[in-house]
Amino acid sequence: MLYDLAIDEELEQMDEDAALKAWNAQEIQVSLKDLMRPIIQIDINSSTNEAIDLLLAHEIGAAPVVENGYLRGIFSERDVLNKILNTQVGDLDTIGVTEFMIADPQTAQSEDTLNTAILYMARGGYRHVPIVDTENRPIGMVSIRDVISCLVEEFLQEVLTLPPKPVRDALKAREGA
Repeated sequence: MLYDLAIDEELEQMDEDAALKAWNAQEIQVSLKDLMRPIIQIDINSSTNEAIDLLLAHEIGAAPVVENGYLRGIFSERDVLNKILNTQVGDLDTIGVTEFMIADPQTAQSEDTLNTAILYMARGGYRHVPIVDTENRPIGMVSIRDVISCLVEEFLQEVLTLPPKPVRDALKAREGA
């Protein structure tokens, strides 16, 4: 009985500690200028094959497509997977990147916070958000990997002490016929 009481008290204390540490999105005021990475740009006149080669050469998942320095679109590995692979699209050396890019993508400003990037990514299903200046010229890129890395840094102890949890309910299913 004493043992049960001690466990109950410990569980209550853990609940109180967890409530105190509960994450409020407003607590993380990380500016995107501190989070963004330098960008590799794709010229709007590039072929699709040149754009793919650029992504592979720089080991990046997306790049802004620019015309005279201004953002016109974004080309990503998802465009390759969803629009090019397993389809007969023609000669990628002659087809322009504009055929497969996402035109006028959602952007953010360098003064925006991490919350903004998370919101845009969650609502739009994006993995990359170009960071632009006031004249819509790309100056950086924030990826979902950057966001996760930042959150892990901010909440390292919480991430390291997460309890194991089954991914699927299949483990809870009954055995037998």
